[in-house]
Amino acid sequence: MPDNPILNNPYQEPAGHYATDQQGNLDYARVEAGRRLFVPEVQVVPGKHQGQKEVFAFNEAAASYGTHPVNLLRREVGQWRAAGYPEATRVTRELLTYWFPDHDDSPVKKLFFAQREAIETAVWLNEVAGRSNAGSHLLGLLRAGQQSVSAQVADQLPRLAFKMATGTGKTVVMAALILYHYLNRQQYRQDVRFADYFLLVAPGITIRDRLGVLRVDTTADRNYAQDYYHQRKLVPLAYEDQLEGLNARLAIANYHQFEPRTLQGNKRGAFDGKIGLDGKKQDEYEDYAQVFKRLLGGFRPGSRLLVLNDEAHHCYLPQPHGTPMGPAPSPAGEGEPRRRGRKQSSGSPSPAGEGAGGGVDENARAAVWFSGLRELGRRFQLAAVYDLSATPYYLQGSGYRPYTLFPWLVSDFGLVEAIESGLVKIPYLPEKDDTQQLDMPVLRNLYEHVKDQLPKMGKATERKEKGAAYAEKRPELPQLLAAALDQLVAHYEEYDQGVRERGERRPELQSTPPVLIVVCNNTGVSKEVYKHLAGYEYDDPRHGRRVAPGYHPIFSNYLPDGIPRQRPPTLLIDSDALENSGQVNEEFRKVFKDEIEQFRQEYRRLYPERGAEELTDAALLREVVNTVGRPGKLGAHVRCVVSVSMLTEGWDANTVTHIVSLRAFNSQLLCEQVAGRALRRRGYELVGYDRQGQPVTGTTKADKARIVSYKFPPEYARIIGIPFRTFRRGAASTGGAGGEEQTLVRALPERSHLEITFPNLLGYREEIAAGELRPDFAAVGKFELDFSKIPTHTELASAFSGSTENLTLQAHEQLREGEVLYYLTREVLRHHFADVDGTPKPEYFGPVQRIVQGWYQQCLTLVHQTDPAFKRLVRYWDPEAVAHHIAQAIVVGQPPEQRRIRPVPNYYNPRGSTRFVHGLTTRPVFATTKSPINYVVADTESWEQVCAKVLEDLPQVLSYVKNAFLDLRIPYLREGRRHDYLPDFVARVRTARGQVVNLLIEVTGMNKDKQAKKLYTEHFWLPAVNGDLAALGLPPDEPWAFVEISESEKYFRNQLVAKIQEL
Repeated sequence: MPDNPILNNPYQEPAGHYATDQQGNLDYARVEAGRRLFVPEVQVVPGKHQGQKEVFAFNEAAASYGTHPVNLLRREVGQWRAAGYPEATRVTRELLTYWFPDHDDSPVKKLFFAQREAIETAVWLNEVAGRSNAGSHLLGLLRAGQQSVSAQVADQLPRLAFKMATGTGKTVVMAALILYHYLNRQQYRQDVRFADYFLLVAPGITIRDRLGVLRVDTTADRNYAQDYYHQRKLVPLAYEDQLEGLNARLAIANYHQFEPRTLQGNKRGAFDGKIGLDGKKQDEYEDYAQVFKRLLGGFRPGSRLLVLNDEAHHCYLPQPHGTPMGPAPSPAGEGEPRRRGRKQSSGSPSPAGEGAGGGVDENARAAVWFSGLRELGRRFQLAAVYDLSATPYYLQGSGYRPYTLFPWLVSDFGLVEAIESGLVKIPYLPEKDDTQQLDMPVLRNLYEHVKDQLPKMGKATERKEKGAAYAEKRPELPQLLAAALDQLVAHYEEYDQGVRERGERRPELQSTPPVLIVVCNNTGVSKEVYKHLAGYEYDDPRHGRRVAPGYHPIFSNYLPDGIPRQRPPTLLIDSDALENSGQVNEEFRKVFKDEIEQFRQEYRRLYPERGAEELTDAALLREVVNTVGRPGKLGAHVRCVVSVSMLTEGWDANTVTHIVSLRAFNSQLLCEQVAGRALRRRGYELVGYDRQGQPVTGTTKADKARIVSYKFPPEYARIIGIPFRTFRRGAASTGGAGGEEQTLVRALPERSHLEITFPNLLGYREEIAAGELRPDFAAVGKFELDFSKIPTHTELASAFSGSTENLTLQAHEQLREGEVLYYLTREVLRHHFADVDGTPKPEYFGPVQRIVQGWYQQCLTLVHQTDPAFKRLVRYWDPEAVAHHIAQAIVVGQPPEQRRIRPVPNYYNPRGSTRFVHGLTTRPVFATTKSPINYVVADTESWEQVCAKVLEDLPQVLSYVKNAFLDLRIPYLREGRRHDYLPDFVARVRTARGQVVNLLIEVTGMNKDKQAKKLYTEHFWLPAVNGDLAALGLPPDEPWAFVEISESEKYFRNQLVAKIQEL
């Protein structure tokens, strides 16, 4: 088999593709001639084909999809290209022949074919399409797609979407399109087809700053200029003198700048600062004229404006139906940002910031972006709105069929096509493992297997809640996550030492290190993973400030003796880290003095209006992450980046070789975005290949004669935690609502006074009085290390070759049994033999250690593994569960009168709250007024609604919540295994004596395990919680109680009132 699975020359139209079935699966063993047809309903995914292969050629669908605008445009633009660009202006032809010199003997061109096709398509539609019947037909199809958004003419923006995979060079396409319009406009002043001004809009600060390369660098000679026009050699020498005027006609913004700001100074109105009817202070905001004066001060209203949207899938008009958003933004509706004269209270929600999440937030941000463009269309003549995105389709919750492509799509060069052309790295994904998981390997969908054991609270929220009591705790990652990191880090170390896949280039002397990135779902998770990898400092009550080095030395920011490394290899970058991580200190500024000065000079060039002398720590930290892998820059030394959502878009490091994802994926969009962080190539040198597919390394004339094709050598990325699969798009691409209607169930900020907080317990522990410890191992049974769910061997495979790679768990070989026994003894002491402040009681160390040794020999059992050495991996198991099992053996050996039940709270999430409720449901709902949640979700025809109405009516009920998306669980045991019981409602009630009680309400009758559920609720959960309210962070004067409504819902009111009177 050839060493290079790449099929096509990146500078030429794809000449072949891997066979593809109707589900989008690839068959790497079969190569089909020609380019893969664009079929909008099928997403081709980069995974290996599983199961029986279909006898079906993807391009057989030509009869059905050959008339799609993308396929028609490919044909028309291809013919126009072959004819030498007829009917284009002289300037256009000069630019296109300069960019795409097909007559040149060199196999290397200026631009890739993916870029060429996008540029030529935009030019053809602007200059040529209207001159032919075929072109006019296509313009009509695209206009119909633009009109499908709304019946309002103002909403029908002249948008054209270009689908380009991450790493195919969207920014260069933007540069070329700007030059195309600008140079034509300079030459043909009266030609209305070309734009006067240019606005680039980005979804966030990171991407906005990256687009600074589209400002002309006027501070340096053209050979050393730092802009893309010169770096990518896009400007013919004859037009060089005209380029200097471009900056005055170019603006770069993130969409947040469309949001009207509060007026200041003499711009404020007469009512600003006054108290409104709602009793709150009123603020006054800019109108759109003021917004655009601030944003586009030098642009002449009424002139022709070209808008280029980067990551344009964030820009759409939310639809009014089939979405929890409610009414769609209209010219004077919700989508309209604040106007001057429209008063709002100072308590109004602020504009959504970068990286915020949630369906409502996403729609709100999309509305701000879309409304800004709509208002631009009223003040300027929009020449066009070019949408560039790897995934230009509607998001979940937008009101359109999820993952339906924008109906104004004009070109497509997707991820798999980019892989086949060698433009991006080839992903290796988990293909099979040695667990008993049937649907997909565990490491391929890692988050779903560990999410319940990860922190739910972000670090900012935790700091706010705990105040002065906040302290760094030891990270306790789920055993599966720790094992997964062990395996991937071992592979990373081999790769770093020079081990490479066939055909892949070896590291060079000047190579920057490969990079592992971990993408997490919130700042609480990212901080714990960071501490595990990089190490951390903490305060020891007895020894003062201490250092815990990272678990893997290659990523530890501390030396074994606890001294911080001068150039720390692991970086934490998220919203909390920008403010609180302390990664940028005086020592950092001293070590990186030269790099900081270089950054300061570049900052002055890009932002002459800003001061560069006092760069903030956050600005420096952003620059570190933005320059990962770039020699001589602040991020050159970084080996590992732990992040939340800040790396899903706009991050261009090309040294990433390994990814771990710890977040949910509900769309192909997120899969491609996160995987895209690892897929940017490092090298772009073509290699000649002979007829057998082998590289030709010689330089003689005879060697060159053997070359039949030029391709990039392969580069690979190893990815775990991204569950690539086919996410079906909607059947239509004309917009509009579709699918089963969903309702968003969420906490309402205006009802925060109704919040209900509850303990989040993992289990219970029984304390015993002082005396001799005598365990009873037979009574507690075996403790199983179940390797049927944790892979010790995972095979990574690529859809583009037959080769595989292995991730193997090796940690048990590095652990000593004595070390493990010491660790277990310490955990038992910490959880069960400690003072109130958590300090272990040293007098129990000897007795507990002897018991731990007996437990290790008699109780610890392996499942799905036979090598006794794997027992040592109990070190990775949930320490509370292990300690609890050992302590139970001790407890049952003591007299009953010496026991006391205590709660075992979740390590990362000791309390739950109604403020975290957020989810979509297709079930019936009941609107609330006394609940902090907007709706009660109904699981049956009527009983939930009846119960909610009674709770709304009863004056004794202060607030209540249905246990849907709340995750209030009561742990109980059945047949030795842990289960969770979810009571139906929780209500805060006031008794006749005036005391507030939190009442658990069960209505459905606990159909399964009723006896065990009721036993553990009344005799374990309630005593444990009420005995330690203050320690659990709950109000000490608000106990908990339980009531079961044993009859039908018609007795609900009577039994509930009786229970409240009884309290």
